[in-house]
Amino acid sequence: MGESGTRLMEKANGQLSEMIEFFGTLDEADLRKPCADESAEHSAGDTVGAVAAHMAEGYRHLGRFLQAAGYVQGQPATGNNHGHDHGHAPEALPSIRDRLTAGKAPLGLLADLTDEQLDSVPPAGSSRFSDGRRTLEQVIDAVIAHQAAHLVTLKRAVA
Repeated sequence: MGESGTRLMEKANGQLSEMIEFFGTLDEADLRKPCADESAEHSAGDTVGAVAAHMAEGYRHLGRFLQAAGYVQGQPATGNNHGHDHGHAPEALPSIRDRLTAGKAPLGLLADLTDEQLDSVPPAGSSRFSDGRRTLEQVIDAVIAHQAAHLVTLKRAVA
């Protein structure tokens, strides 16, 4: 286990725990509330449920990226791409909570990353956060920051 990878894993796990705790306070009516997410990929018409579904998929997407780019062993996961189509009907809270909890497994992959891997630069376009200049560590930090921004938006929407 690399020290930097372990630090990233702990940071992301702490954030995921905060997300799970937050989603434990919501009810189904909260999912239908409007959520004006300011990030470029979202429209102002998003609901809490749509952004929540996107967040639930975030760390699973990170795990697929690490596998597809060859940073960790395993085949990239296939299956549905929940959370990236923000126009769909909100999922039920139990489904979102289950998918958030499933995000713990991909985060465990971070501890296996070496400092050499974290200092490498993934090819541009291999992830929406990879621009061909950012190191893998910076890409992972960007994913964590992206998730944090969504969480702030959701908290505002249900306040």
